Amino acid sequence: MHDRLRIVSVTYNSAEVIGQFLASVPKDIEVVVVDNNSKDASREIAAMHGATVISLAKNMGFGTACNRGAASNTKDFVFFCNPDSTLTPECCELLIKAAENHPRAGAMNPAILNGKGALRLDRRSALISRDEYTDKKFAAPGNKDSVQVNILTGAALFCRQAAFDEVGGFDEQIFLYHEDDDLVFRMRKAGWTLRIEHEATVTHLGGKSSGSAIKSAALKSYFIAQSRMYVEKRHGLSVPRLRAALRAILKLLSPLTIISARKRAQALAYLKGTCRFDMARYQNGDYMP
Repeated sequence: MHDRLRIVSVTYNSAEVIGQFLASVPKDIEVVVVDNNSKDASREIAAMHGATVISLAKNMGFGTACNRGAASNTKDFVFFCNPDSTLTPECCELLIKAAENHPRAGAMNPAILNGKGALRLDRRSALISRDEYTDKKFAAPGNKDSVQVNILTGAALFCRQAAFDEVGGFDEQIFLYHEDDDLVFRMRKAGWTLRIEHEATVTHLGGKSSGSAIKSAALKSYFIAQSRMYVEKRHGLSVPRLRAALRAILKLLSPLTIISARKRAQALAYLKGTCRFDMARYQNGDYMP
Protein backbone atom coordinates (compact mmCIF):
# COMPACT_ATOMS: atom_id res chain seq x y z
CA MET A 1 0.00 0.00 0.00
CA HIS A 2 2.83 2.41 0.81
CA ASP A 3 4.07 2.12 -2.78
CA ARG A 4 1.12 4.34 -3.75
CA LEU A 5 2.44 7.33 -1.81
CA ARG A 6 5.20 9.93 -1.97
CA ILE A 7 5.92 12.12 1.05
CA VAL A 8 7.27 15.63 0.41
CA SER A 9 8.83 17.80 3.10
CA VAL A 10 10.26 21.29 2.63
CA THR A 11 13.26 22.31 4.71
CA TYR A 12 14.74 25.70 5.49
CA ASN A 13 17.34 25.56 8.25
CA SER A 14 15.50 22.53 9.64
CA ALA A 15 18.47 20.45 10.81
CA GLU A 16 17.13 20.39 14.36
CA VAL A 17 13.95 18.54 13.38
CA ILE A 18 14.21 16.86 9.97
CA GLY A 19 15.97 13.76 11.28
CA GLN A 20 13.25 13.04 13.83
CA PHE A 21 10.58 13.48 11.16
CA LEU A 22 12.27 11.13 8.69
CA ALA A 23 12.83 8.54 11.42
CA SER A 24 9.04 8.45 11.95
CA VAL A 25 8.28 7.65 8.30
CA PRO A 26 7.85 3.93 7.45
CA LYS A 27 10.90 2.70 5.57
CA ASP A 28 9.00 1.58 2.48
CA ILE A 29 7.61 5.06 1.67
CA GLU A 30 9.35 7.28 -0.86
CA VAL A 31 10.38 10.60 0.70
CA VAL A 32 11.48 13.71 -1.18
CA VAL A 33 12.99 16.57 0.81
CA VAL A 34 13.12 19.90 -1.00
CA ASP A 35 15.60 22.28 0.60
CA ASN A 36 15.12 26.03 0.25
CA ASN A 37 18.85 26.85 0.36
CA SER A 38 19.40 26.08 4.05
CA LYS A 39 22.55 27.30 5.74
CA ASP A 40 22.66 24.37 8.14
CA ALA A 41 22.96 20.60 7.72
CA SER A 42 19.33 19.99 6.65
CA ARG A 43 20.31 18.46 3.29
CA GLU A 44 22.98 16.20 4.72
CA ILE A 45 20.72 14.88 7.48
CA ALA A 46 17.90 14.21 5.02
CA ALA A 47 20.23 12.30 2.71
CA MET A 48 21.61 10.32 5.64
CA HIS A 49 18.05 9.14 6.39
CA GLY A 50 17.60 7.92 2.80
CA ALA A 51 15.45 10.75 1.45
CA THR A 52 15.81 12.03 -2.09
CA VAL A 53 17.05 15.59 -1.68
CA ILE A 54 16.26 18.40 -4.12
CA SER A 55 18.44 21.44 -3.40
CA LEU A 56 17.11 24.80 -4.59
CA ALA A 57 19.59 27.57 -5.35
CA LYS A 58 17.55 30.09 -3.34
CA ASN A 59 14.59 30.16 -1.00
CA MET A 60 11.67 29.89 -3.42
CA GLY A 61 8.94 29.64 -0.80
CA PHE A 62 6.85 26.79 0.52
CA GLY A 63 4.41 26.23 -2.34
CA THR A 64 7.03 26.30 -5.09
CA ALA A 65 9.20 23.85 -3.16
CA CYS A 66 6.20 21.55 -2.65
CA ASN A 67 5.51 21.61 -6.38
CA ARG A 68 9.12 20.64 -7.09
CA GLY A 69 8.80 17.73 -4.69
CA ALA A 70 5.54 16.52 -6.25
CA ALA A 71 6.74 16.91 -9.84
CA SER A 72 6.68 13.71 -11.91
CA ASN A 73 5.06 11.78 -9.07
CA THR A 74 3.55 8.66 -10.64
CA LYS A 75 2.04 7.45 -7.37
CA ASP A 76 -1.62 7.92 -6.47
CA PHE A 77 -1.01 10.21 -3.53
CA VAL A 78 1.36 12.90 -2.26
CA PHE A 79 1.59 13.80 1.42
CA PHE A 80 3.06 17.22 2.26
CA CYS A 81 4.45 17.19 5.81
CA ASN A 82 6.25 19.93 7.70
CA PRO A 83 9.69 18.83 8.88
CA ASP A 84 8.79 19.59 12.50
CA SER A 85 6.24 16.77 12.48
CA THR A 86 6.26 13.10 13.38
CA LEU A 87 3.95 10.40 12.02
CA THR A 88 2.41 7.49 13.85
CA PRO A 89 3.32 4.17 12.18
CA GLU A 90 -0.17 3.60 10.77
CA CYS A 91 -0.86 7.21 9.71
CA CYS A 92 -0.18 6.86 5.99
CA GLU A 93 -1.98 3.54 5.64
CA LEU A 94 -5.08 4.98 7.31
CA LEU A 95 -5.06 8.01 5.00
CA ILE A 96 -4.78 5.80 1.91
CA LYS A 97 -7.69 3.67 3.11
CA ALA A 98 -9.74 6.81 3.74
CA ALA A 99 -8.97 8.02 0.22
CA GLU A 100 -10.18 4.68 -1.14
CA ASN A 101 -13.40 5.00 0.84
CA HIS A 102 -13.96 8.57 -0.41
CA PRO A 103 -12.92 8.63 -4.09
CA ARG A 104 -13.89 12.31 -4.55
CA ALA A 105 -11.73 13.44 -1.65
CA GLY A 106 -9.04 15.60 -3.20
CA ALA A 107 -7.20 16.36 0.03
CA MET A 108 -7.27 15.35 3.69
CA ASN A 109 -5.72 16.24 7.01
CA PRO A 110 -4.98 13.63 9.63
CA ALA A 111 -5.57 14.59 13.25
CA ILE A 112 -2.79 17.10 13.94
CA LEU A 113 -1.66 17.17 17.57
CA ASN A 114 0.53 19.82 19.16
CA GLY A 115 3.53 18.99 21.31
CA LYS A 116 1.26 18.54 24.36
CA GLY A 117 -1.04 16.10 22.58
CA ALA A 118 -3.94 18.52 22.10
CA LEU A 119 -5.79 18.44 18.79
CA ARG A 120 -5.10 21.39 16.51
CA LEU A 121 -7.96 22.35 14.21
CA ASP A 122 -7.68 25.08 11.59
CA ARG A 123 -11.36 25.95 11.40
CA ARG A 124 -11.30 29.25 9.51
CA SER A 125 -10.00 30.85 6.35
CA ALA A 126 -10.29 34.21 4.64
CA LEU A 127 -11.64 32.32 1.62
CA ILE A 128 -14.69 30.73 3.23
CA SER A 129 -17.76 32.22 4.91
CA ARG A 130 -18.38 32.02 8.64
CA ASP A 131 -21.06 29.36 8.20
CA GLU A 132 -18.50 27.17 6.41
CA TYR A 133 -16.07 27.12 9.36
CA THR A 134 -15.32 23.67 10.77
CA ASP A 135 -17.35 22.95 13.89
CA LYS A 136 -15.36 23.31 17.12
CA LYS A 137 -16.62 19.94 18.32
CA PHE A 138 -14.12 18.23 16.03
CA ALA A 139 -11.31 19.64 18.18
CA ALA A 140 -12.63 17.92 21.30
CA PRO A 141 -10.12 15.70 23.14
CA GLY A 142 -10.26 12.13 21.91
CA ASN A 143 -12.38 12.96 18.88
CA LYS A 144 -12.08 10.24 16.20
CA ASP A 145 -14.67 11.43 13.70
CA SER A 146 -14.07 11.32 9.97
CA VAL A 147 -15.70 14.42 8.55
CA GLN A 148 -16.01 16.44 5.36
CA VAL A 149 -14.90 20.04 5.84
CA ASN A 150 -14.40 23.22 3.81
CA ILE A 151 -10.80 24.12 4.66
CA LEU A 152 -7.57 22.28 5.55
CA THR A 153 -4.11 23.16 6.81
CA GLY A 154 -0.88 22.58 4.91
CA ALA A 155 1.05 21.37 7.97
CA ALA A 156 0.18 17.76 7.07
CA LEU A 157 -1.74 17.77 3.80
CA PHE A 158 -2.49 14.45 2.10
CA CYS A 159 -3.52 14.96 -1.54
CA ARG A 160 -4.78 12.77 -4.32
CA GLN A 161 -2.17 13.40 -7.01
CA ALA A 162 -4.86 13.64 -9.71
CA ALA A 163 -6.66 16.41 -7.81
CA PHE A 164 -3.40 18.23 -7.10
CA ASP A 165 -2.46 18.10 -10.79
CA GLU A 166 -5.92 19.09 -11.98
CA VAL A 167 -5.81 22.42 -10.14
CA GLY A 168 -2.17 23.09 -11.04
CA GLY A 169 -0.63 22.46 -7.62
CA PHE A 170 0.33 25.27 -5.30
CA ASP A 171 0.23 28.82 -6.64
CA GLU A 172 3.93 29.64 -7.05
CA GLN A 173 3.27 33.38 -6.82
CA ILE A 174 2.55 32.91 -3.10
CA PHE A 175 5.87 32.95 -1.28
CA LEU A 176 4.70 31.87 2.16
CA TYR A 177 1.40 31.42 4.05
CA HIS A 178 -2.18 31.03 2.78
CA GLU A 179 -0.95 28.83 -0.09
CA ASP A 180 -2.70 25.87 1.55
CA ASP A 181 -6.01 27.76 1.81
CA ASP A 182 -5.70 28.72 -1.85
CA LEU A 183 -4.92 25.17 -3.00
CA VAL A 184 -7.79 23.41 -1.23
CA PHE A 185 -10.21 26.23 -2.09
CA ARG A 186 -9.44 25.62 -5.77
CA MET A 187 -9.90 21.87 -5.27
CA ARG A 188 -13.38 22.50 -3.86
CA LYS A 189 -14.23 24.74 -6.81
CA ALA A 190 -13.12 21.93 -9.14
CA GLY A 191 -15.58 19.53 -7.48
CA TRP A 192 -13.28 17.68 -5.08
CA THR A 193 -14.10 17.28 -1.39
CA LEU A 194 -11.93 17.89 1.68
CA ARG A 195 -11.81 15.71 4.77
CA ILE A 196 -10.30 15.34 8.21
CA GLU A 197 -9.45 11.75 9.11
CA HIS A 198 -8.95 11.73 12.87
CA GLU A 199 -7.93 8.08 13.07
CA ALA A 200 -4.65 8.99 11.37
CA THR A 201 -2.37 11.08 13.60
CA VAL A 202 0.52 13.49 13.15
CA THR A 203 2.26 15.44 15.90
CA HIS A 204 3.28 18.91 14.78
CA LEU A 205 5.51 20.92 17.09
CA GLY A 206 5.03 24.15 15.13
CA GLY A 207 7.55 26.95 14.81
CA LYS A 208 10.51 24.57 15.06
CA SER A 209 11.45 24.35 11.41
CA SER A 210 12.82 27.88 10.98
CA GLY A 211 13.25 29.33 14.45
CA SER A 212 11.04 31.49 16.67
CA ALA A 213 13.02 34.67 17.36
CA ILE A 214 11.33 38.09 17.29
CA LYS A 215 12.79 38.83 13.87
CA SER A 216 11.44 35.56 12.46
CA ALA A 217 8.01 36.20 14.01
CA ALA A 218 7.89 39.66 12.44
CA LEU A 219 8.90 38.31 9.04
CA LYS A 220 6.16 35.69 9.29
CA SER A 221 3.61 38.40 10.08
CA TYR A 222 4.75 40.44 7.07
CA PHE A 223 4.33 37.48 4.71
CA ILE A 224 0.94 36.59 6.21
CA ALA A 225 -0.34 40.10 5.45
CA GLN A 226 0.98 40.04 1.89
CA SER A 227 -0.20 36.52 1.07
CA ARG A 228 -3.66 37.04 2.53
CA MET A 229 -4.21 40.18 0.46
CA TYR A 230 -3.02 38.32 -2.64
CA VAL A 231 -5.36 35.34 -2.22
CA GLU A 232 -8.31 37.59 -1.34
CA LYS A 233 -7.77 39.67 -4.46
CA ARG A 234 -7.19 36.59 -6.60
CA HIS A 235 -10.48 35.06 -5.54
CA GLY A 236 -12.49 38.26 -5.82
CA LEU A 237 -13.14 39.06 -2.16
CA SER A 238 -14.24 42.65 -1.60
CA VAL A 239 -11.97 45.46 -0.30
CA PRO A 240 -9.01 43.28 0.77
CA ARG A 241 -6.79 46.31 1.43
CA LEU A 242 -9.33 47.94 3.74
CA ARG A 243 -9.86 44.72 5.65
CA ALA A 244 -6.10 44.22 5.95
CA ALA A 245 -5.68 47.77 7.26
CA LEU A 246 -8.38 47.18 9.89
CA ARG A 247 -6.66 43.97 10.99
CA ALA A 248 -3.35 45.82 11.27
CA ILE A 249 -4.92 48.57 13.39
CA LEU A 250 -6.57 46.05 15.71
CA LYS A 251 -3.24 44.30 16.17
CA LEU A 252 -1.53 47.59 17.03
CA LEU A 253 -4.25 48.55 19.53
CA SER A 254 -4.22 45.21 21.33
CA PRO A 255 -3.09 45.45 25.00
CA LEU A 256 -0.77 42.52 24.33
CA THR A 257 1.07 44.63 21.77
CA ILE A 258 1.92 47.17 24.45
CA ILE A 259 3.50 44.67 26.83
CA SER A 260 5.11 42.25 24.38
CA ALA A 261 8.08 43.11 22.18
CA ARG A 262 7.26 40.12 20.01
CA LYS A 263 3.66 41.24 19.50
CA ARG A 264 4.79 44.78 18.70
CA ALA A 265 7.20 43.48 16.07
CA GLN A 266 4.48 41.30 14.57
CA ALA A 267 1.90 44.10 14.49
CA LEU A 268 4.28 46.58 12.88
CA ALA A 269 5.40 43.98 10.33
CA TYR A 270 1.77 43.20 9.48
CA LEU A 271 1.11 46.90 8.94
CA LYS A 272 4.23 47.17 6.77
CA GLY A 273 3.13 44.19 4.68
CA THR A 274 -0.31 45.74 4.26
CA CYS A 275 1.02 49.15 3.23
CA ARG A 276 3.63 47.76 0.86
CA PHE A 277 1.38 45.30 -0.95
CA ASP A 278 0.95 45.83 -4.68
CA MET A 279 -0.67 43.08 -6.76
CA ALA A 280 1.52 43.62 -9.83
CA ARG A 281 4.74 43.69 -7.80
CA TYR A 282 3.70 40.63 -5.82
CA GLN A 283 2.95 38.67 -8.99
CA ASN A 284 6.42 39.60 -10.25
CA GLY A 285 8.03 38.13 -7.13
CA ASP A 286 8.61 41.43 -5.32
CA TYR A 287 7.28 40.39 -1.91
CA MET A 288 10.29 40.82 0.37
CA PRO A 289 10.31 43.55 3.04
